[in-house]
Amino acid sequence: MPLPQLPTVWNVYNLRGSPFFQDTLIQGHERRSLDLFVGRRKELTDLRQYLHGRDSSRQAIGGAPGVGKTTLVQMLKGQLLADGYLTTDSLVPFVTGDTPESLFGRVLGAVYDTILANRPMAGDHPAMQAAQQMVRATRLATGGAGISVMGVGGNLSKGVTLSSPKDLLIDGPRVLRDLMNMVRATDEARGLLLHLNNLESLSGRDVLRAADLLQSLRDPMLLHEGLHIMLVGTTDAVHAVVNTHAQVRSVFRAPVLLHPLQRDEVHALLQVRYEQWKLQPQQPVSAPVHPSAIDRLLDVFQGDLRGLLKALDDGVEECIGLAAAPSAAAGAVSPAVPPVGLAELSRALQTRYAAIMHGELDDVRARQIHQWIDSDPSASRNQKDLMALWDLSQGTVSTALAQLQEHGYIVARPRQGRQPIAYALTGKARLIGGV
Repeated sequence: MPLPQLPTVWNVYNLRGSPFFQDTLIQGHERRSLDLFVGRRKELTDLRQYLHGRDSSRQAIGGAPGVGKTTLVQMLKGQLLADGYLTTDSLVPFVTGDTPESLFGRVLGAVYDTILANRPMAGDHPAMQAAQQMVRATRLATGGAGISVMGVGGNLSKGVTLSSPKDLLIDGPRVLRDLMNMVRATDEARGLLLHLNNLESLSGRDVLRAADLLQSLRDPMLLHEGLHIMLVGTTDAVHAVVNTHAQVRSVFRAPVLLHPLQRDEVHALLQVRYEQWKLQPQQPVSAPVHPSAIDRLLDVFQGDLRGLLKALDDGVEECIGLAAAPSAAAGAVSPAVPPVGLAELSRALQTRYAAIMHGELDDVRARQIHQWIDSDPSASRNQKDLMALWDLSQGTVSTALAQLQEHGYIVARPRQGRQPIAYALTGKARLIGGV
């Protein structure tokens, strides 16, 4: 006999749990289905039509952290799967210290995995057999040790010999070409879509390294017919990776840059989540947060939807049952548990995030955040501004910025031409100063 589901405090709103999760939506997931997707219809239509009209494509998508880039690509992949393309919910990351061989190996492995996930019966095809041997070799190679693998590729690849990781770029492009020919000819799929991500977690030097990698791998990795690439990252990272080298820029379409969702879209997104997360389907949901509090937090987080949802997740649960009941109009029925208002939410988040900050940062870094808050929490500042505010040398300011970015208290603004990089406090940092 199955155990009963444990109650949660969210049940008082007729919700199964917190509707403010920050995880990426996934096709077919019970609680994080793509049915919860709201907005971005124009971008979706444009990307879908562009891809349909080409045998292969390379598209970059940029935007601020937390704006919804990865979720947009997940929604696009769901649509393309219905259109006859092969894809999965996985992504191919860029990694610090990447080499052309390591990145190519991950892409080849992702293509192999995507075909196998969509067409398990294709595993015996000669192209898949050849790819399997190479993918196995690259994934099992450790510590730089030499490896020796022989794969029989039948009438296509004619065998694969891999005696060291560097040999991957000798036979690998031919194996990848054979896979894509198989997809287009024998499988009759319209193509295969790969999602390259993780740019926003790389340092500036590593972003430029990623640009160099794509330049060196342009012909052997990017230009196979049937292969469609979605490159996703922050605006500056995407521009750097795509535009640093003319050879890469010439094969990528101009980046699609995502702007923050509008207020009405955010409210619609939350309403869809409330409906999907109902505990008792026949009963209405009581909104956990007052709309005016959401509007104010939208201003604080300046388009960072992921940060907004995390703040709601962090703050509302601590305030359930503590919110003051609003005065109801004559004849109106007040909810059993009133929505959390801005005052309660602000106090809870200020206390929580201040405690976290003093646990994550030393006294010097915490004092620098408070100086910024006390001066003007909404101001964007470059390194020269912060040298004056903190009375520090440029090198020391650079070190402080790197640490504060790593812990999520500041974020770099998209660069404007040749202007110095400007930084802003994140919503989490601004909440420490109160709303």
